[in-house]
Amino acid sequence: MKKITAISLALLMFFAASANALANARVVTLMYHEVTHDPQRQGDWGISPEQLEADINYFTERGYIPITAGELANESMNNLEGKKILLLTFDDGYADWYTEVYPILRRTGAKATMFIVGSYINRYGYLSEWQIHEMANCGLIEIGSHTDMIHQMPKDSLTNLYNSDGADDVIADIRKNTERLSTITGKDIVSISWPYGYYTDTLDWRVKNELGYKMSFSTATGVNDYSGDTSVVFDRITRDAVRTTEEIFADAEKRFQ
Repeated sequence: MKKITAISLALLMFFAASANALANARVVTLMYHEVTHDPQRQGDWGISPEQLEADINYFTERGYIPITAGELANESMNNLEGKKILLLTFDDGYADWYTEVYPILRRTGAKATMFIVGSYINRYGYLSEWQIHEMANCGLIEIGSHTDMIHQMPKDSLTNLYNSDGADDVIADIRKNTERLSTITGKDIVSISWPYGYYTDTLDWRVKNELGYKMSFSTATGVNDYSGDTSVVFDRITRDAVRTTEEIFADAEKRFQ
């Protein structure tokens, strides 16, 4: 009898663990920068519009649902159980997001999150305020922060700032960009992409608890088995121009195994 009870208990524990695993959502976050027809700007950080549209179609045809970072953070896990989620994220604020990405999103109905460096706004080659406002209010695009001025610092200098007494300066910079973007869009800013993917646990905690952010993203390569915990910093897969859509998809899928 004791042996049967032990076996039954083991089976219950196994199925409970399996149920918990199934309750999580698979989240693939793709990271884009420039999307351009200029082949000289395609490579590690730039792709063609055709590649972006191929990515969207390929992932959605295989069951992935493209939503924004804020939508993921606000969604109940009861509605996400076993789902496959695609987060299309764009870093820096390039002007071609309006001319190339925006039409693709409208054509496909896919949603995306665009992280803007505030000090780049209205510069040549970058988005203008009116373009950001229009996209933020189209129903498909969430505007997030990529900091204001500190992204212009070299990575080594930024790293030193984070690990010195400059943490308050970092928070002040992010607060400034939050207010700038909120004024432009008329919406709350709830997601951040850390410059160069670099952050500290303390700073990430502060932007979420002091500034009201709900989601944060690094540049670490990976996928996320999402259980509803938004305190984690999400990994991403960098989309370069070298790999095909099929290779990107296969890379993402194998990381869940």
